[in-house]
Amino acid sequence: MASFDVITLTRGPVPSDDRAYAEEKLLGLEKVAPRPIIKARLKLTMRETPHIATPAIAQANFDISDGHFVRIRIEAGTIREAADLLVDRAGRKLRRIGDKYQSRRHTNGEAWHRGDAPSTRPSYYPRDPEDRELVRRKAIGTPESTIDEAAFDMSQLDYDFFVFVDVETGGGAVLYHKSDGEELALRYADGAPTERPKYASLVKDIDPTPAPELSTEDALSSLEEGNLPFVFFKDTTTGEPSVAYYRYDGHYGLLTARG
Repeated sequence: MASFDVITLTRGPVPSDDRAYAEEKLLGLEKVAPRPIIKARLKLTMRETPHIATPAIAQANFDISDGHFVRIRIEAGTIREAADLLVDRAGRKLRRIGDKYQSRRHTNGEAWHRGDAPSTRPSYYPRDPEDRELVRRKAIGTPESTIDEAAFDMSQLDYDFFVFVDVETGGGAVLYHKSDGEELALRYADGAPTERPKYASLVKDIDPTPAPELSTEDALSSLEEGNLPFVFFKDTTTGEPSVAYYRYDGHYGLLTARG
């Protein structure tokens, strides 16, 4: 019997046997987790929107006993298929945490390397612009970290971009996937340093230009007008490096970096 609980939320017509199947699959991850799993939060959604090839969504957040946090989101044709894919990806991410414990940080100048290719992100819901709201303001209180450490966290959390404070420069920055979805790029809020950071082995390109100074309202306008996946900017009110982006439900999200 698993030693952790699965807290499940369902939306839409999710069959009870599919829910039980997904929960049982998640409990089996205890065998591959390098540290005890404290709790798992599972959200299963079955969308009733016509003509969607992948109406089933499975999302899971895992709290690990050593403070690690793993987040995964999968879309598929059925709930069971989504659950299988989610557990497969979760197993790889949990094993990578174990690999991290087996080696010291930056031994001989070497950095961690990503194993998983980034997940394919679905398009956000095409909500009418006049109906969009800034429904989530999330401050990422990430401790100062190297770029490679931030890349590791970004991969573990399954994010498309990651706002953090670079320990080498003390400046806020954003990591993001390039258009090919594989390689990582980096941009600093105050512009790139004159020398390439030491621990940036996972980054292909560094954008030399500083982020624009914008209000939140102007950043959201730029997001709409530029048809961009996100807008990285320096908030004119708080001075914090921030990212405005589209949530999956078509509303706006806002992430900030706090040193």
